[in-house]
Amino acid sequence: MKIEHTTYLGVSAVKAETDQAECIIVPEWGSNVISIRDKRTGMRLLREPETAEQFRETPMLYGIPVLFPPNRITDGTFRFDGRTYQFEINEEDKHNHIHGFLYNQHWKLAGAKEEGDELTVETEIDLSKIPRVHKQFPHDVIVRMTYTLKDNVFTQRALIINKGTEAFPWGLGYHSSFVFNEERARLFLTADRMWELNERFVPTGRLLDVPDKEAFRKGMSLKNKQFDDVFLSSGRNGGNNEAVIYHPDEQISVLYEADTSFKHWVVFNGDGKQGFVSLEPYTSVTDAFNLNQPASLTGLQILKPGEEVAATSRITILHDEE
Repeated sequence: MKIEHTTYLGVSAVKAETDQAECIIVPEWGSNVISIRDKRTGMRLLREPETAEQFRETPMLYGIPVLFPPNRITDGTFRFDGRTYQFEINEEDKHNHIHGFLYNQHWKLAGAKEEGDELTVETEIDLSKIPRVHKQFPHDVIVRMTYTLKDNVFTQRALIINKGTEAFPWGLGYHSSFVFNEERARLFLTADRMWELNERFVPTGRLLDVPDKEAFRKGMSLKNKQFDDVFLSSGRNGGNNEAVIYHPDEQISVLYEADTSFKHWVVFNGDGKQGFVSLEPYTSVTDAFNLNQPASLTGLQILKPGEEVAATSRITILHDEE
């Protein structure tokens, strides 16, 4: 076991390594978990860029970007507690704001330590210290990520802290892009219903049946399939949301669990021919700020002054004989 301060494509990074797995976190790339590797097979589980320039072109499609708030906001605007918020329009063709403020910011490395049989890396960002962000979201928010690697299990815990004097609405997600061989790999997913989306890929408020529900339960091939869909999930037997990617050639299953604060999955695979699938657990659905639906359904949460809240997800590497 070891923690190493290193570089990744020329950028400062932290690598945590056990005898079974290793992970690499790049704080200045939005605290991106850019790499998780299985030591036994050498397989890299996440989609990784070949160059720093490639990452900067489409940072959403590599590693595990942090989304705060996740996905789209119609026209970048909503109202809360008598205030109108206007976020920048960064999806111009659909005139939406998309994916929030954290994925392209320089986070601070807050700590890295070995403790018992666990390796822990902490990163932190204070949104009130970023003028462009604070202008759009005028709250004193600190987000702290704690990454833990123990044996074959990688855990990420997000802590949202309200240091200000006003309540704010919040949502969190991860745009986790996994290597996926469309010819061979299989995807399992807990998905109860799916949100109907309009032409701007924003929920209409209607919930639909999942046509692939049985395939998701048994393990779906993504060959000739394209996804950019939002699913509502009650988790496995009312517990954690779960997704599993099975790689038959390597005889590896990648189990991705998100605790009960995560109510939604987005599945995205581009044109379906790029060798990846993004599995995106969200605490709140796309455009939850504007949906005329109860918070118990959308997942939208309010954090009062002085409060903090945590959300945890976990990636476990399993081999067939285990």
